[in-house]
Amino acid sequence: MKKLLVVLEAGDSLPSGVIRGLAYEHLFAEHGFDAQFVSRRPARLFENRAFPLRQLFEFAPVRNRLMTRAIAANENRIRKLARDVDVIYLNKVSSHALLQDLLKDKQARIVYDFGDAIWLQEWSASKLDEVLRQVDAVTTDNEVTASYVRKVNPNCVVIPDAPALHAFDERRAELSRKPTDRIVLGWLGSPTTAYNLYVIWEALEELFRRHDNLHLRLVGTGNDLRFIPEFENVKFSCVPAYDQSRMVEEVFGMHVGLFPLQNVERCQMRGVFKATNYMSGEAAVVASPVGQCADFIRDGFNGFLATTKDEWVGKLENLIFDPGLRRGLVENGLACVRENFRVDQSFAKLKQVLSSV
Repeated sequence: MKKLLVVLEAGDSLPSGVIRGLAYEHLFAEHGFDAQFVSRRPARLFENRAFPLRQLFEFAPVRNRLMTRAIAANENRIRKLARDVDVIYLNKVSSHALLQDLLKDKQARIVYDFGDAIWLQEWSASKLDEVLRQVDAVTTDNEVTASYVRKVNPNCVVIPDAPALHAFDERRAELSRKPTDRIVLGWLGSPTTAYNLYVIWEALEELFRRHDNLHLRLVGTGNDLRFIPEFENVKFSCVPAYDQSRMVEEVFGMHVGLFPLQNVERCQMRGVFKATNYMSGEAAVVASPVGQCADFIRDGFNGFLATTKDEWVGKLENLIFDPGLRRGLVENGLACVRENFRVDQSFAKLKQVLSSV
């Protein structure tokens, strides 16, 4: 049995940790891997209301000091565990220093999994390229990101993010009935991606000015609403944060799932995980033709693509007034997810990578 160390950036508090790590836990055991999971950042530790120092932890200096110490302890544990395994699978680990240590003290094969344009965020391009050259293999979630990796390391495999289809299916009969008193336009995201809402700000203002039966549901905004546009006509509500169960409930409550993207490098490297979640929860998808969305979404078949304000207004209006059109996009979208984005399919590709190194 191959000994595998799965290093997550922040456990189950990040979607990537769940979708590209913990979702495979039972499959690792079934396919001959003795997998041990460890998190670099103990993000959940201080969220627990039973945490004895919670009140003290509200002060930023104390919080930062405790978190720094916890991360250092976890990284030391990772270094020790790495000496006694065959393969290390690093899931979106953002510490360049830790990766360099693992590469210097290399006794196991290393597979580095990452997504998004992290060379514009956590690391410089030179630091990322340095890591990519040294690891044994790289996995990522879409071909756009892979094209960047293969210039440095040709051993790169695309493993699509598989939505938690089983979680949607378990509650489909219970939640699939959409609201009848209004049309809900929904958006899933985080405070760090809320800037993409500015792509459709004007279109939303125009739509809500014309129609009074609309509601905008923003899921994952955080508590600081300065990240989102200062809407004037738009009637909206926010969910600051969510876990998988809440996400399933929210998507089932949406008639339309919005996926606007700025046409910049940061967004061009995005995969289609947001779109496949909308499809899993039977929300018709409207997206910007940016990054993988441009290839994945077939306009008018499993979703709509829109670039200009007029296109966003026109295609959203079509969906608002035509339940049959919505239903057709939803059926094709869900079928697409079932055919191409299952957890077992993604795991089969990961297994091949981990076995080959």
